[in-house]
Amino acid sequence: MAENTTHTFLSKRDVLLNKADAFALEADQLAYQGKYDEAVDKYDQALAIYPSNPDLWAFKAITLSGGLGRNEEALECWERAKKLDHVLADAITDVPSSEGITVHEKDLVDFKGSTADRIRSLVKQQAMDKKKK
Repeated sequence: MAENTTHTFLSKRDVLLNKADAFALEADQLAYQGKYDEAVDKYDQALAIYPSNPDLWAFKAITLSGGLGRNEEALECWERAKKLDHVLADAITDVPSSEGITVHEKDLVDFKGSTADRIRSLVKQQAMDKKKK
């Protein structure tokens, strides 16, 4: 009987994590479309399910700063992300400026996975956008 309860518990947990992933994916798509307020709402829904996910906090911060110019809120999200993931804290710095938060790539050699790739892409895109201006 205990095995069955554990299986049910894990299944519910997996369902919730899948739901958080779906919200995060939707948030990413909305941000890409320039619908930043809606994207932040979806990140908030994902974070309500999985508040210990540093990637969600990091991408909410990027959306708040880069998309909406809500830099104080973005800084709070960056701090939450850094507290949850020391590798993220070592790899990324956020520097408040009049233009918002600038994400700098320091050393992503040991920072593996999709978040590292996405942050690299955002840093490169930010540099290209500044050159266009």
